[in-house]
Amino acid sequence: MISLEIPLLEIRGVGPKFVSRLKKLNIKTVKDLLWHFPARYEDFSEISKIVDLTVGQQTTIQGVIQEIKPRKSWKRRMFIIEALISDDTGSIKSIWFNQRFLLSILKKGRLVSLAGKVVQTKSGGICLSHPTYELINNQIMKAEANENLKHTGRLVPIYPETRGLTSKGLRYLIKPILDDLEPVDESLPYEILEKYGILEINDALRKIHFPEEIKESRLAKQRFAFEDLFYLQVLNLRERLRLARQKSYPFKIDFDFVKESLAKIPFELTVSQKKSLWEIFKDLGKSHPMNRLLQGDVGSGKTIVAVLAALAVAEQGKQSAFMAPTEILANQHYSTFKNFFADFSGGVGLITSSGGKVFYGDQLESEIKKPEMAKKSLR
Repeated sequence: MISLEIPLLEIRGVGPKFVSRLKKLNIKTVKDLLWHFPARYEDFSEISKIVDLTVGQQTTIQGVIQEIKPRKSWKRRMFIIEALISDDTGSIKSIWFNQRFLLSILKKGRLVSLAGKVVQTKSGGICLSHPTYELINNQIMKAEANENLKHTGRLVPIYPETRGLTSKGLRYLIKPILDDLEPVDESLPYEILEKYGILEINDALRKIHFPEEIKESRLAKQRFAFEDLFYLQVLNLRERLRLARQKSYPFKIDFDFVKESLAKIPFELTVSQKKSLWEIFKDLGKSHPMNRLLQGDVGSGKTIVAVLAALAVAEQGKQSAFMAPTEILANQHYSTFKNFFADFSGGVGLITSSGGKVFYGDQLESEIKKPEMAKKSLR
């Protein structure tokens, strides 16, 4: 049995060249490989009879190679392989370009499964152009053989690839590993799986790589997306609990000061803004750190709520930092705060870095009047 922790170099049939290519995708262990999920799927699940094929159809056919021969296209300098495939209803030609190695794999008399698009030839006939191929063991019952198909006759996973490493190569590697994989321990609580209809981990791994129908692949993707969000929430809750155990300075908010500050603003706060501000004041009054996200659309008033909270803290002789993502925005906020709360005794200052210099409050205003500083501030 194969475990998730095994390095891929220890897997039978995986050589150093293959491993070096996998490393380009940051795949080193069995787990890395199985968590390299398909980007999409090609539907070759329909197995058609040759007589029923139509131009533009994307399908799978199964038949015997009647003949196979190479030829050169001197005009385009391409090496072309042509094979005639027959089933009990008819024959069709398959064509591959610049794939010399196929002559050592596809032999006359072999039973093959081919998946691709049916195209019209210049002469008005049809052929399979550059189809995916898969050899079928003539000694195995057809139904059993079809169950073991990896590249044809099913939904075929298409993976993120890199130079020298194709989706077909990844499928060759992943399918036998999944078949010989020891059961993976379920990390999610079973009551959660049952409550939300989430696939069990081993079932999800098989269905994300080799689903029988597209619905199975969606359910598998949902399982892994849910798992990521679930543990992100667990980490967030753990962090909140850690913060809740820490001590912080409990502020007694001076609501008379808050009312005076509100009166200096040339507009009235909305109900939502007042509610958010009240919740922040309640958190500031607690003896453990506040952990709060203020969310809203552009122009919804998040900034003024944050400013009023900062002023309430500053009024009690404590410092608060109001950060902006750009220097231009920081300057705009600074000007707005000074206009609204010009007589605030605690002082409103600005710290910014421009050209390797740091300026504080009014010092910036004198510096920014210089032409070279004005240019920098507008960048």
